[in-house]
Parts: sequence; structure tokens; C-alpha cells
Amino acid sequence: MKNTDRPIVVSLVSLGCAKNTVDSERILGRLVEAGFLLSEDPALADICLVNTCGFIHDAREESAATLRELAKLRQGGQLKALVALGCLAERALDVPEVAATLAPADATVRFCDYPRLAEICRELAGRHSEKNRRPQAAAPAAGDYHQTFQNFPRLRIGAAHTAYLKISEGCSNPCRFCAIPRIRGKQVSRPIADLVREARELLSIGAQELCLIAQDTTSYGRDLSGKLLLPELLGTLRDEISDAVWFRLMYAYPLHLTDAVLDALASDSRFCPYLDLPLQHISDAMLAGMGRGMTRAATLALLDRLPKKLPGLALRTSFIVGYPGETEKDFEELLAFVREGRFTHAGVFLYSHEAKTPAAQLADSLPPAVKQARRDALMAAQLDVSQRRQAARVGQEFSVLVDEPVERGAKVPKGVRAIARSQHEAPEVDGVVMLRGAAAGRLQPGAFATARVVESLDYDVIADVVPTKG
Repeated sequence: MKNTDRPIVVSLVSLGCAKNTVDSERILGRLVEAGFLLSEDPALADICLVNTCGFIHDAREESAATLRELAKLRQGGQLKALVALGCLAERALDVPEVAATLAPADATVRFCDYPRLAEICRELAGRHSEKNRRPQAAAPAAGDYHQTFQNFPRLRIGAAHTAYLKISEGCSNPCRFCAIPRIRGKQVSRPIADLVREARELLSIGAQELCLIAQDTTSYGRDLSGKLLLPELLGTLRDEISDAVWFRLMYAYPLHLTDAVLDALASDSRFCPYLDLPLQHISDAMLAGMGRGMTRAATLALLDRLPKKLPGLALRTSFIVGYPGETEKDFEELLAFVREGRFTHAGVFLYSHEAKTPAAQLADSLPPAVKQARRDALMAAQLDVSQRRQAARVGQEFSVLVDEPVERGAKVPKGVRAIARSQHEAPEVDGVVMLRGAAAGRLQPGAFATARVVESLDYDVIADVVPTKG
């Protein structure tokens, strides 16, 4: 067989958030369906795809460094073409300095070109001597692209027992610091029937936990009907899926978090008592400057209502420090807010000046050292909160989902044999429950067990497996 007749081997490197991971799974599913072979090792592939992240400066730097490193594989190896996909590739359309970071790639592929990605890869495999060729396609309408791509088959690349269900694409919120609407476009929600079908497919291949994700999950459906349809989606998943699965709600924009959503989450124990609620700040001046549509008073009223609706709720949030105009008073207000101990988990990001966003017109005047010091102070405050919260769990029993066994030589406390999570911890971003003892060593990924906490750490706990009765 001639070398040109053999199947094309592709490899994919997926960077960034869980939403990107879902895109990567659809890309791989479509390529396999089209007859391509896959390799986990880019050095053994004809074409390497890099699903980039371009959300903030650090993510762009990681994507650019990955492309530079992979480009070395073309020198005397099998690799014929390096392709940049994802947010950084889309961002390059209107930001020249971003486009320059993609120079190591032989092609950039926009979101609207994903439906013809198999054709593009075949072109590249046959044209690898034409340096820096960037095949382009006529862009379909946004709705056509989303409908086509969101129905691609998915080839899972993460843990089989945890899956992400992306309920919409894009974002229509007016946050002034964020480039996502320019990158991903306005919100396009998927029909409920499609989501229920995909949920069933994911469960049929081993998923025990479904994390609902989007740029803004709480505004789901507004583009379809003019109404917020997340309560209807949650109710339909509850009523039409009988499996013993955990449903977890991520990326819930606080402005759109209604009592109807909270009532739906409270209606079934399979909905994790967990919310990912990015607040970004608490100062009225900063919230107004960021274009969040919330005030301090409205935020506090929402936070006071949550535990009444969802007892035992674990709350994750994120904050931005160093936004243009943030004064020491604004930051001290935020710091005091975090010290109140309302949050189970919190992430803190340095403000990243994003070209072509409304905030880009503001002077980014705070020195990097000041931003970093503020981030460090917030994280120290949240660490103190986390330590107290984890200590309060000692002696408690709860259900856990096993993620992975502990490999020999792993840096974990003595006796720990498996890593798990409770309903209070989301995959990849929160702490874990470390299971110790022989019983833990016999648990397989995806198994449910009952754990009793025996020791607390900064963000994690150590627990024993409680024997099943009978």
C-alpha cells in the first residue's frame, strides 16, 4: 500500500476549559466517523490539532507555547501539519498580536469551519509542503454552524464516569472585561430534546455525573423563546432520566439565577447541592464598571436566599482583582466579603486587558505587583475559610464518587488509596476526598461509596470507606 493511501493519523491537544473539552470530543468523533485514525502521541500523527484557549493572557501564553513546542515535531518526523483551532484561532481574526502567536501553525480553523474539518485535514495531508497555508471556508450562518457541530458524535477523552453537557454556546451578557462574545458569538441554546438525548447517550457509555456547562447556564433558552428555560430543562432531565446520576450546575450567572432554578435543584437529590456562581466583585463601583448588572445589595440578597432554598449548599465563585479603577477601598470591601466565609470554593484572577472589549478603553493603571498582592491576600483569606469548613466535616458521612486509584509513589498522605469527590466538589477545579485503607484500594473509578471524614487538610479531606450494610 502506498503511503498516500493509508488512513490519515491525527492527534489532538485540548487546552482550556471544560467547554473546550466538549468541542475537542466532538472534533475527534467527527474525524473518526470520517475514517481518520487517532494517536495520543503527536509525534506519531500526520496532523496535530491544538484546541487553543484565548480567554485571558496566561491562557494565550500557554496556547502559544504549546504550538511552538509541537512545531518542532515537523523536523524530520511524521508530522505534516500543525493546526490551531479554538478560541485563540478565532481571536486572531481581529487582534493582530494574537495572530502572530499562531505563526508556528500551518493552518488556523475557525469555529464556522468545524463542520468541514475532515475536508481541511485531508487538504493539509496532501499539501504539507505549502508552508503556512491557511485553508478557509465560506462561513455558514451561526445557527447552521451550531446545529451541525453540536450534533457531531462525541469521542470521550476524559474520565468515563464524569461528562460535561454543554447546553448552549456563546454569550449575550455585556460584561465589559470579557472577550467571549467576540470569540464565541451571542448565545445559541440547544433544544431540550437534543440535550436529553445526549444525556442518555453519555449515561449509556458510563457517565455517573453530568455537569451542565455553558458560558452562562442560567440564561439558557432566552434566545429560543425569550424566557429563561433552565428550570424546564432541569425538570425534564429529572423526569425523563431515571439513572442514579449526579447533575451538577456550573457557570451560573447570578443575575439570571431565579427561584424557579433553585426550586428545580431542590426537587431531586440527584441534583448536587452545589452552585458555581461567578460574582467577580462585591463593590458597587466595580460591579457597575464591569457591566455585571448586579449590585452589592442584590448579591447579598441572593446569597442570603440560597441556603434557605438549598440547605447544605456548596458554593463556588470567582473574583477579578485589579480591574481598572479598583481602589484600595474597593479591594478591602472585597477582602472583608471573602472573610465572611460564605464560599466553599473560590478562584481569583488577575484582571487581563483584552483587546476590543469595552474595558480595553480604560487605563490598566494598577501595577502587576499590586494585582498579585491583592490576589494573594484574597486567596489567603479563602484558605482560612476553607480550612475551617474542611475541619467542620470531620466525623461526617456522605456519598462519594471515585475518580481514580492512587498510583504507587504518588504524593498523598500515608494510607490513601483512592481519590474521590462528594457532591460538594466539582471535577478538576475543587478539592477532593482522599480515601484510605484496603477497601478504598478495591474501588474502581466511577464507583459510588460512603465515606466518613477522619482528617481535614487545607482544601481536601481524608476519609475511610464505610462498609455497606448487609
